[in-house]
Amino acid sequence: MPPGFLTFPARPVISLWSSPLDTYTLEHPELGTLADFFALHPDPADVAKRLPVLRGNVEAGKVRLENVLILRSGRGVEGTALIPAAPRVPVFPRFRPDVSADALTVLARAIRERAESERVLLLQDDQAPLNREAVEAAGWRYGSTEVMYETDLRARSYAPIPEAVEGGEELWQHPDIAALLTTLGRPDEEGREDWTLVALRGEADELPFVALGAYGPSRPGYGGADMIGVHPAMRGRGQGTRLHAHLLSRLTRDFATHGGLTSAGNHAMRRIFEKNGSRPTVTQMYFRQP
Repeated sequence: MPPGFLTFPARPVISLWSSPLDTYTLEHPELGTLADFFALHPDPADVAKRLPVLRGNVEAGKVRLENVLILRSGRGVEGTALIPAAPRVPVFPRFRPDVSADALTVLARAIRERAESERVLLLQDDQAPLNREAVEAAGWRYGSTEVMYETDLRARSYAPIPEAVEGGEELWQHPDIAALLTTLGRPDEEGREDWTLVALRGEADELPFVALGAYGPSRPGYGGADMIGVHPAMRGRGQGTRLHAHLLSRLTRDFATHGGLTSAGNHAMRRIFEKNGSRPTVTQMYFRQP
């Protein structure tokens, strides 16, 4: 082997790359070395919980070792990734905070070579640098950048809107609701199971409804709110903030925490979050197959 290449004989080495600055080795762990996958996790207590679960999933055939990737250099583990069995579940790679762009590209390329066409690669800023150029260099296509927010629903009270109209499938099918959905650019929007649609009435006959939103269960332990939109003629009048507060008021009946997501460039929605006590938690950058 040429000088300068690194080998790790205790683990199956599957590929080697070199750059002018460093040499990288991509590995699959073995069942007995799965702890290496968690080398970059900052919380030992969390690792103590996750490692037995991962080992059990491998033993049960739910996770294949060839889908567990570890990227090393001379200074140790640079990045890790697990490609889930379900193609619709994104890949969340984890990197050293000071990882080089070259190393990020190497692991992103390895993921793309093994991923299904519908697979999404997701960089999250508490696990990876949001380096768009490095991921695009690996052949991925940039999609969007989103900011996640959380709201402590017990920290303050939220004012419901007495005149708001709430309902399920029948309200979704109302002609005026369908017309507003078309105006908002979401004509094919449909209700979600266990979610409630909320419509704010207009003050003039020509605008029977001026804003739409929905609320319901989200990920375990969290309530979700979908700000479908405010009619263009009624924007800038606080309708979005009022509607969002109403949705949060409904969520307080069943949840202690609300989780939300919006585009990093949607400054109007981000102001609504902040006015209603939501705080940003992480930023995510989405990539898809070309």
